[in-house]
Amino acid sequence: MGDRPGALLAQAEAGEGGGQAGVAILHLIFFLSGASGLIYQVVWVREFGNVFGNTIYSAALVIAVFMCGLGAGSYLAGRWADRRYAARTGSLVIAYGRVELAIGALGFLVSLLLPRLGDVAAAISSYTRDENGWYVLSTGSYLARYAMAVALLMPITLLMGSTLTLLIRQRVRRDVGAAGWRIGVLYGINTAGAALGAFLTDYAFIPNVGLHGTQMIAVLFNVLAGFGALRLATRPAAGGSAPAPPEATRPSLVAPSGWVPLVGLAIFLAGFVAMALEIIWFRHLSALFGSFRSVLSCILTVILVGIWLGSMVGGYLHRRFGRPVLFFMAAQALFVVFTLAGLATVNGHTTVGEKFIAHQAFAGTPEWQREAIQLWILLKNVLRELGLPALMMGFTYPLANAMVQDAEGAVGRRAGVLYLANTAGAVLGSLAAGFVLLPALGMQRSVTWLALTVPLGLVALYAAARARFPPGERRRWATATLAGSLALVAGGLAAWLGLPPAHVVSGTVPLQRQSDRVLTIAEGVNGVTVVIDFSGTGRGLMTNGQSMSDTRWLGQRYMRAFAHIPLLSMEAPERALVIAFGVGNTAHAASLHPTIQRIDVVDTSREVLDHADYFAEANRGVLKDPRVSVYVNDGRHHLRLQPPATYDLITLEPPPIAYAGVVALYAREFYALAQSRLRPGGYLTQWLPAYQVPVEVTLAMVRAFVEVFPQTVLLSGVRRELILMGVNGPRIEIDPGRVRARLAAAPAVQADLDRVSLGTLRELVGTFVAPADTLVAAVESYRPVTDDNPIMEYGILSQRAQFDVHPIPGNLVNVSAVARWCPNCFVAGRPIPGLENLPAYLAIQWRDPALVGRDEDARALVGASPYLRALFPQAVDSRR
Repeated sequence: MGDRPGALLAQAEAGEGGGQAGVAILHLIFFLSGASGLIYQVVWVREFGNVFGNTIYSAALVIAVFMCGLGAGSYLAGRWADRRYAARTGSLVIAYGRVELAIGALGFLVSLLLPRLGDVAAAISSYTRDENGWYVLSTGSYLARYAMAVALLMPITLLMGSTLTLLIRQRVRRDVGAAGWRIGVLYGINTAGAALGAFLTDYAFIPNVGLHGTQMIAVLFNVLAGFGALRLATRPAAGGSAPAPPEATRPSLVAPSGWVPLVGLAIFLAGFVAMALEIIWFRHLSALFGSFRSVLSCILTVILVGIWLGSMVGGYLHRRFGRPVLFFMAAQALFVVFTLAGLATVNGHTTVGEKFIAHQAFAGTPEWQREAIQLWILLKNVLRELGLPALMMGFTYPLANAMVQDAEGAVGRRAGVLYLANTAGAVLGSLAAGFVLLPALGMQRSVTWLALTVPLGLVALYAAARARFPPGERRRWATATLAGSLALVAGGLAAWLGLPPAHVVSGTVPLQRQSDRVLTIAEGVNGVTVVIDFSGTGRGLMTNGQSMSDTRWLGQRYMRAFAHIPLLSMEAPERALVIAFGVGNTAHAASLHPTIQRIDVVDTSREVLDHADYFAEANRGVLKDPRVSVYVNDGRHHLRLQPPATYDLITLEPPPIAYAGVVALYAREFYALAQSRLRPGGYLTQWLPAYQVPVEVTLAMVRAFVEVFPQTVLLSGVRRELILMGVNGPRIEIDPGRVRARLAAAPAVQADLDRVSLGTLRELVGTFVAPADTLVAAVESYRPVTDDNPIMEYGILSQRAQFDVHPIPGNLVNVSAVARWCPNCFVAGRPIPGLENLPAYLAIQWRDPALVGRDEDARALVGASPYLRALFPQAVDSRR
């Protein structure tokens, strides 16, 4: 019994039925390897986001290096494996096992190094000015980052890429006639592992064990795969060495020299189009369901499952019917048709309706049931849009191998060439889609041009078939298949071109009312930017289907409070940093303070900044203010580039807080960095929309803040729009006398505050919600949000915040303790003149609206305040 694994493997390689158990063990090992690889990729993109900044450029860089390493490693290992096979010097399964162990060792090393590279990234980065006068990262910075990513990731990704061709060489051996099936099974099983790894990483591993723990799971998978392969290969085989396969399995033809390059060109183009469309799918579905980790993970998982199943089906079709070139051409044509159909039929109008109906139907059910139904709606629409195209993508690699594998001595090299060509096409496709096609053409026209690229691959396949086969039946079948495939593509394109020009992008724009009007839609590098007019009450900015900011007066109230309240609390502040420009409310508010000499505005999205003039009525063209410097960069990375004690105020209102990457601006490490860049006595204000995430996530976010800024208060700009405000000093306090004096010396500030119902001392101090000790007590049992514990990204599964509003934790509200923030607002326990109704004003904001309408004193207080009237319109109506 002790020798059985080795015997099973040897018998399996000999093609004997009794050896299938050994092959199954090898497949299980390769499944773990696939899971490990995707775990690494997902985690590294996030880790490099913290190092280089959470921008599309950072993600593109990491993915490009990762895929280039896979492709190059596959080719190099294939050549080496052929030489090793020809020399009959040792088992390739032993080599594979050693490679897996080396991957695990390097994975462990990378997990230790990556979180510590932030300062290195800052040291190699610098700004230069563009044609607008805005500061952007220099070309040298990007080249240095690329070199840094290559140095760190290339060794391990080369090894990852080598695993496939090592096992292809081992499994195919002399039986090149069965290459399509055997390679399809190997490739499919590895991709199935990748699909599971992609799913579990964001749905289980990171939420429970963090980024480092998740990488250790990947390392464990490598170790299990490595030792499993070594054990499988080193046991002596009871059946002796594997005999040669029967001659019947050998092909009768040998491909001419022009055959492999033509197939390589076809698979290159297939990789180019497929990866470019993946970028478009991610953008489109993220705009419909939100850029949440769970949404992105679901999309990636469905793509990988489709490739897995397609690989298995493609291999089976070749084994059952042969003629891989015909199936390859047909699959590419169907890929186009299914892609066009999916993008044409999935849109926001139907998905919003589905989500709303589900919300109504399951409103009273437990949280997990509501999340499950939302996840099902997400999964159903992802499958509708890209399930069948992903299945067709899976046909590519096994069928291409079936076409070229007819030489026993070149199996590894040819498999490596095809994989390298496919990954090279994928890298170029992703870069072309993200940085050229989408900004220049938008989603719909980009898809058109990509669909028109597919016939080039079909022609390459047909040319390969003509070189492969002499005149006769096979050529006639290839000609007929080419004609049919081109007709199918032409028919799909004809229907696609009949759609309205903005059909795809307009379907991502949810309007709140029929009277709302879209002023502009722009597609750029960072996504879809939309400006909406809200029936004359203001304008809103949306990016990728999500509201980012607006100029309606209640929105302006809390956004301007981010700057006005801390600046009024300081003595002669000079320099401010605004992270996330939005529509410019906060930046304009800061510019009104007469002592401010410089304002740095930082935003990752050039498109957002380009649309600032649409909101000039609110921001007064603040970007043209000579005191304002604009930086197109990630806010966290920008802070790394600044010297200590640079700013008097750092204020930020990032995009929806559960979106992928936003956690980098809420982690404890970010707050520590921000504190180091504040001058003594400087302030940091942070948006805390607790209604967007569950209670436990809100409390984890607050803990991260108060651990770095123990002198903190919680404020409310507009009831549920909360603001965390901390000071880099021994005490946080607002003094009514100093505030009055500063307002008297700054009439523009006073006028701006009056306009948003913050112009009186009562209204300013009335934003108070809780002091530091209340916050500390509320969060003591919760783990803080950190880079390694990004819990806020897992609070919700999809964009259902538009329907479900999470409660604000009651233990964060302690308005009766306002004297701890404003001790001079009271004399002998009673409010000073001008603040007589302050306790009632504070308390009423947190009362049940139904109770406010029944209280005569409360209704009178509401009637005297424009802000309270906006919060409790029913109380005003009840007075009439």
